[in-house]
Amino acid sequence: MRDRPVVALLGDLNVDVMVRVGEVPAPGGEAHAEASPALGGSAALTARWLAALGCEVHLAAAVGEDPFGDWLLAALARDGVPTTWIQRARGDPTGLCLALVQRGGERTLLSSPGAARDLRWDRIPESWLDGVDWLHVSGYAWLGGAERQAADRAVGLARERGIPVSLDPGAVAPSLRAAIPSLSLFELVLPNRREVGDLTGQDDVRAGADEVRRRGARWVAAKLDRDGCLVASPRGDAAVPGFPVRAKNTTGAGDAFNAGVIVGVLSGWGPEEVGTLGNLLGAAAVRQGAGGPLPDRGDLLAFLPGGSTLARWIEGHWRKEGR
Repeated sequence: MRDRPVVALLGDLNVDVMVRVGEVPAPGGEAHAEASPALGGSAALTARWLAALGCEVHLAAAVGEDPFGDWLLAALARDGVPTTWIQRARGDPTGLCLALVQRGGERTLLSSPGAARDLRWDRIPESWLDGVDWLHVSGYAWLGGAERQAADRAVGLARERGIPVSLDPGAVAPSLRAAIPSLSLFELVLPNRREVGDLTGQDDVRAGADEVRRRGARWVAAKLDRDGCLVASPRGDAAVPGFPVRAKNTTGAGDAFNAGVIVGVLSGWGPEEVGTLGNLLGAAAVRQGAGGPLPDRGDLLAFLPGGSTLARWIEGHWRKEGR
């Protein structure tokens, strides 16, 4: 892997409205809550964590011509994510996602994608995939509208150019079984425990990961929450334990995990090392939510034994230093 790999991403970019509430009241009830905006969208969150790992990122997404869109462009720029390939869609508002975050950090999402579905392939400059080492696509891109065509065309062109592609199926995994002709399109598939079953019909995660690989994906990194992850690959399988952490907000933790796994695979690491980096970023993300303040280098190193190989790697690659 070159010193600064180039990763293109295609998928949703939206404002996450974080609503922290002790307990969601019954219909007709009321509850006190704390609310704040955050950068959101599966592809966009993975992009910001990839940028923090030192990657050059090419994010293709669409927002509306409204103040929410302006806010997102500024947030991306602050995180080192270029806005060159972000489209401003007329007629639809910027996407919003209401994230109800309860005690223990678990979240419930209510999404209004808005302009995200207006991402048009014919408005993505040809330079988008120039010099790219990897393409990552969010499964939400196949929900419909112009974005679905853009996802199909992007994956097809990447394959023609020999660029490996990763897929995060997301909550739309059941519909992807019909929308995507073959998992052999993907070098890497990044489902969670439920999505493994949705893609394969297998209740057992290991059996499901084996089935995803049998259908053509070379790597599978299954997210197992507090249990860490299971990585199945041409170089063997590894069940990698998670890092002990008190979860405050799990929103987007899987997207941060994606960034670590992509970089690990690009770096030529084995399945255990790949899973450990993914778990590390996922654990760091649940402290604030993946769209909240990025951890600094010291925050990540606190999870790791001093002098370990991964600790040394983080010291050399994580871009956010201590205050």
